[in-house]
Order: sequence, then structure tokens, then C-alpha cells
Amino acid sequence: MELQEFLRWIVSGGGAGIIAYYLLGRWQWYGQQDAERKRYLAILTTFGLADVFWLAMVWAGYNAAPANTLGWVEQLFLVGTSAFGLSQIIHGARELHSGGR
Repeated sequence: MELQEFLRWIVSGGGAGIIAYYLLGRWQWYGQQDAERKRYLAILTTFGLADVFWLAMVWAGYNAAPANTLGWVEQLFLVGTSAFGLSQIIHGARELHSGGR
């Protein structure tokens, strides 16, 4: 797998959510939080990871840089929300596969 493929997987292939849940699941403090707080932390972590790796893609020249400030805001929001939405689909499918356990 090349770097561009790896970054694209993180940003738009569900990787940000998988990595976020992996990291959060190993953080003892996170495990002690209530379900509502865990949900918001998962959103922020997935959103942040996707955006950071998208910025790396722009820096590396794999994606074009937006033309103006609004373009940057829109693209970062789109990347973050798409990554989180996809992570929820993956998480839900995993729950269904394991019988809801």
C-alpha cells in the first residue's frame, strides 16, 4: 500500500473511525466515561483524525488546496463529518455481526 492509498483510506475509507475507536478503547480514562461523553469524544477524535490526515494529503499534493477560507472550512467539515458517519456505519455493522454484544 502506498502512502497516498493509506491516507485516502484514513480520510474516506473508514480508517479514521477505526483508528479512533482503537485508540479510545485503550485509554483507561475514556473507558470510565458515561455513554454520552464517550459518543462526543469519539466524534471529536474521528473528526480530528480525518481532518489532520486530509491536511497531510493537501500538504503532500495528493489533494488540491481550497481556494479561500470558506473552502477550507467547508472541506474540513465535509471530511470530518463524512469520516464520522462512515465510522458509525462500520461500528453498526460490527455490532450486527457480533449479535449486538
